[in-house]
Amino acid sequence: MKPEELVRVLKRETIEGNLELYKNLLDTTNEAKDPVWKGILPIYINFSKEEKEIFIKFLRVVEINTLSHVLGIIDGSTYVDGITQDFFLTTGDSNEKINDDLQSLFLELIEEE
Repeated sequence: MKPEELVRVLKRETIEGNLELYKNLLDTTNEAKDPVWKGILPIYINFSKEEKEIFIKFLRVVEINTLSHVLGIIDGSTYVDGITQDFFLTTGDSNEKINDDLQSLFLELIEEE
């Protein structure tokens, strides 16, 4: 797997897939047991259509920032206290390191939208 393919898959599954899941849950759930969902559902239900769209866009920004940060950690370009060794990410069919530019590739993919 090439780095570009990995970031496309991660974007599709973690950004687009999760966002669609959250939107569906928010639009179809009327009652929840989880305290966080219990707190957000009444707020979301009372949002106007425009406010709901803005809220979903905000969730997308949070997801993008989170995945970008994780990729930066894996690449070694983002400093994290407690991680002192470099990561060496490979796939099962190759020993070629694929994590040097994952964060940059991901952000380029996001900017292309």
